[in-house]
Amino acid sequence: MGYLAPLLTPFLVAFGAALLLTPACRLAAMTLGVVDQPGDKKIHGQPTPLLGGVAIAIAQVAGVLAGGPVDRIWLSIPVAAGLILLLGIYDDLDPHAEGIRWWLRLIFEGFLAAIVINAGITINFLGTPWLSIPITLLWIVGITNAFNLLDNMNGLSAGVAAIAGLTFAAMAARYVEVGPEQLPTVRAGAALAGACLGFLPWNFRSRIFMGDAGSLFLGFSLACLAALGSWRSPTLPTSLVIPLLVLAYPIFDTTLVVILRLRRGQSPVVGGRDHSSHRLVKLGLGRVEVVLLIYLFSLSQALTALLVSSVTLRLSLLALLGSASVLFIFGMVLRKAPAWGVGASKEGPSRGQEAG
Repeated sequence: MGYLAPLLTPFLVAFGAALLLTPACRLAAMTLGVVDQPGDKKIHGQPTPLLGGVAIAIAQVAGVLAGGPVDRIWLSIPVAAGLILLLGIYDDLDPHAEGIRWWLRLIFEGFLAAIVINAGITINFLGTPWLSIPITLLWIVGITNAFNLLDNMNGLSAGVAAIAGLTFAAMAARYVEVGPEQLPTVRAGAALAGACLGFLPWNFRSRIFMGDAGSLFLGFSLACLAALGSWRSPTLPTSLVIPLLVLAYPIFDTTLVVILRLRRGQSPVVGGRDHSSHRLVKLGLGRVEVVLLIYLFSLSQALTALLVSSVTLRLSLLALLGSASVLFIFGMVLRKAPAWGVGASKEGPSRGQEAG
């Protein structure tokens, strides 16, 4: 287990920084009036400060820098993620306003994805840039919005991101000695997990929300980490399987919501309380129970990904099939649950509703 040593410094520094910065960002949000009011599609009952995402972002960068020097490729991630953080802050300044039109948001997110792709972060197992570049762009934009949509209950998005970040870091750390290019993934993943865990104590008590700024930052960063790691394994196809498993739950939740909204004849870019977490509450679970259950799902997918990195292609495909089957059955159950208030809102595809 000595290969996990490179994780410690980035993780601990980011954890401590987030633990200290989050109350400072809370105070700043209250002073500036950046507060999420209850009502509409919200499920929290009292005004709650935003800007928790700023604490997560600063803490994550601090953790990576504490781990040692960084290269040009990794630097492109915080630059682009910082710009998407500003996009989220723009929305958080007035959560009930229309904000930027959804198609303009997608264009901006695509531009930021192009920045990291130009720096050399691509899904490179496809063999040709004509395939790897557009698929990488779609992957980054898709995961960014999936995490933003997942941010609808206290601790949900941050906890799932922490599990994913630690998984990417641990998997990359296994191959640092034979592939030094994995070290940036180790540091960034561990720092992201530490930042999320340092933020969670404040978020779980409804003292502060990460807002769109935080969820967009987390989704963008994790999508880039998934493309940055080469995920050395017996076969190239497992390079596709591993990120899909690690980020299975955000993909599942977004897919479920889009399909069910289209079946109702509703635009998938509107807001609503019809996510998997909301449906689980309607089935009788408490909010904390729902979040912990989703953590368990995410952790099981992460452990499956760790297994896949050490087995043959046939076994890895069987693991992916088993995971997909479980999520499919789960989705079939959830679609029968009543949605917790469904209707149109002014939100775009990446505008989540964090709950208190």
